[in-house]
Amino acid sequence: MRARDNQGFLSLYFEEGAVEIATGELSTLPRDATWKNDARSSGQVETPWPIAKLLARWAMSLSPQTVLDPAAGLGTLLLACRDYHSSAQLIGVERDSDILKRARSLAPQGTKLILADYLLSDAGQFDAIVANPPYVKAHRLTYTDSNWRYFEERFGTSLDRLTNLYGLFLLKIWEDLSPGGRAAVIIPAEFLNANFGEEIKERLLRNIRPRGIVVFAPNVNLFASSLTTSAVLFLEKNGDRLNQICAKKVDSVEEADSFVTYLLGKEIDKSRVTYTDLGDFQPREKWLNTLLRTQPFIEVPILEKRVGDYFKCRRGIATGANDYFTFSPSDLARADLHQQHVEPCITKASDATTLIFDKDNFAELVAKDRRCYLLNPRTEDAPLRKYLLGGDKLGIAGRHLPKHRPTWYRPENRPVASIWVPVFSRGNVRFILNTSLAKNLTCFHGLYPIEGNENLSPLLALFLNSSFGQESFRRANRFYGDGLNKVEPKDVESFACPSLPDLDRDEATRVTEQLRVASFLETEACRKMIDDLVIGYFNLAPTNFGN
Repeated sequence: MRARDNQGFLSLYFEEGAVEIATGELSTLPRDATWKNDARSSGQVETPWPIAKLLARWAMSLSPQTVLDPAAGLGTLLLACRDYHSSAQLIGVERDSDILKRARSLAPQGTKLILADYLLSDAGQFDAIVANPPYVKAHRLTYTDSNWRYFEERFGTSLDRLTNLYGLFLLKIWEDLSPGGRAAVIIPAEFLNANFGEEIKERLLRNIRPRGIVVFAPNVNLFASSLTTSAVLFLEKNGDRLNQICAKKVDSVEEADSFVTYLLGKEIDKSRVTYTDLGDFQPREKWLNTLLRTQPFIEVPILEKRVGDYFKCRRGIATGANDYFTFSPSDLARADLHQQHVEPCITKASDATTLIFDKDNFAELVAKDRRCYLLNPRTEDAPLRKYLLGGDKLGIAGRHLPKHRPTWYRPENRPVASIWVPVFSRGNVRFILNTSLAKNLTCFHGLYPIEGNENLSPLLALFLNSSFGQESFRRANRFYGDGLNKVEPKDVESFACPSLPDLDRDEATRVTEQLRVASFLETEACRKMIDDLVIGYFNLAPTNFGN
């Protein structure tokens, strides 16, 4: 039987060192001094005080009797809750014993602090929950298959094994919230776009139905140590599965606080409150792209095909030690290595900024002594053996990626990509037609034509660099903090595109030259020329895309 109150919860963990009662003797110190430069357990970051107050305002709005922070850290969120309701029983769960000991003097006096893994504990139910869960990616989690099956049964949904730890916290928080209770959780907004977030979004739509979600604009960096776009979910367990899910992009904590005022039904000019109702969205849609748009989605012709119908996208080559495996011309000379030991390779996105990267562009990198060669020997001789021996002494062979390759010093077997797609970008993204023989590291994803589509690369590059292609990108990319965009290979394959007509070699050459001419124009003239070409090639209706 699940415990209803914190006394039942305590009985589950009543052993020496597992439960502490906070003395709170330091909680009256200036908070900036109290929380500055705190130690962090894995994946945990300090919650800024304005955010703590925002979360507490929602969670404490119904004067709860029991309040839980399932990732309590040093107690910032519980301090904020105590300011709203001095008689509530506060409970904090923390799995790091050192942090728990520090929280004993920092959390509000009387707080029950429990050493436990929240996800594997039966915490009971609480009237209010506030949380800033740890950010830990799936490959760093140590949960077993049995644990994952338990989570799926407990949370009532299948789970992608790439689910981040904060996603598991969010689902368990809902299970531990009492009927009529309220919870506020701040987490990275990436799950609104990520593949692993589909199950979570399905659960949000089917069962949880948050009262509100705020997503902070990418240029609002709430956590100085983390380049992450943040979202706050305001939950209420009222049994209403038909209510709207009010979501809003905000540019400040003050704007988020005004949104909470709206959710609480307080006095406010409701005509000035705009939000997006996510209630009818689909789990597979990238919700973040809608919420962070600065202008409405552009009406574009229906594009029934996807880039993945014509091209496969693969991440770039990962070496595991770029400084060892890549060379500038002067590096090669110092190591007494030669062209038969290496192959051309782009190692940094900043080395390829034109719409077409050809042999002349590569020659410029060589002339500038850039790192533009990758170790991939076609012959083994004394200079190579000497260089490899040095790498062995440096421990390169024992690093994770080299150690798991058939031959530790040979890179992944990857052909030359036809089009390079920057993994990270800001603003409009450049899709680079690669006509050189250079391969690419992980700064770019590579597009490779499916058999029979070898001549289509110039045409696809033309489309992707048009306003139509940029719109396809904006509907599928992922947002990070500080205005940073990111795409994964599957995202690229999902880009909408028109049907690509068959081209022979001469036609492909003509399209390449047209793209080259456009690339020499100023930005606006380049875009207009590419848009006009795309409209002509694909018989698309002219569209006003704005700036």
